[in-house]
Amino acid sequence: MSPGARRRDEVLETLRRLAAAGGREAAQAIGRLLGRPTTVDEVQVVPGPDAAGIVRMVGRPDAESVAVAMDLHEPLGGKFLLLLSAEEAERVSERLVPSAAAGSLDAVGESALVEVGNIAGSAFVSALARKLHLRQLHGVPRLTRGSPRECLAVLAPGASGPALGVRFGCPEASGTLLLLPDPARLDRLAAALETS
Repeated sequence: MSPGARRRDEVLETLRRLAAAGGREAAQAIGRLLGRPTTVDEVQVVPGPDAAGIVRMVGRPDAESVAVAMDLHEPLGGKFLLLLSAEEAERVSERLVPSAAAGSLDAVGESALVEVGNIAGSAFVSALARKLHLRQLHGVPRLTRGSPRECLAVLAPGASGPALGVRFGCPEASGTLLLLPDPARLDRLAAALETS
C-alpha cells in the first residue's frame, strides 16, 4: 500500500470514529427532543467517488424523503445531513407540533423539522469539535423534499464521497445522519489531527 493510500485510509478511519461519536450525540439529542430513547447503528462508509453508493446508503432510491442539511466550515468542510422518509418526517412533526396539519408537512411542520436538523447537526458538530480538539462551526440548516437523489442534488450537489452514514431509530422515526466531508480538505484535516 502506498503512503498516500495508507494516509487516506487513516483519515477515513478517523472520520468513521468521528461520525460514530457525532451520530450518537445527534441521535441522543433527537431522542431528548422527542422524549424517546434512540438507537444508532454502525457507521457505513462510502470512500468515494460513488454518488450512487451515497444514495443507496440513505435509503430506498424511490422513497419520498425530507432532508435537512447544514454546511460545515473549517477545518472539516463539507455537509451534514439529516434524512427521514416523508412518513417518518410527518410523525416527528406531529410529535413536536400537534397542531400542524395532519397528513401533510405544512410550514409549521417543516419549521419544526429544520429545528430538529439544527439540534441534531449542532450536537454532531459539537462532538466532532471535542474529538478534534478544534473549533468546528456550521451554517444555517436548509430543508428540501424529494427522492434521496434529489435531496442530495439540492443540498450537496456533486457529492460523491467520502460519505459516512449513521442510521438512528426511535419509536417515532428512523433516519440517516450523513457526514459528507470536503474531499479537498482531507489532507488539511489530517495535518490538523497530527497537531491536535
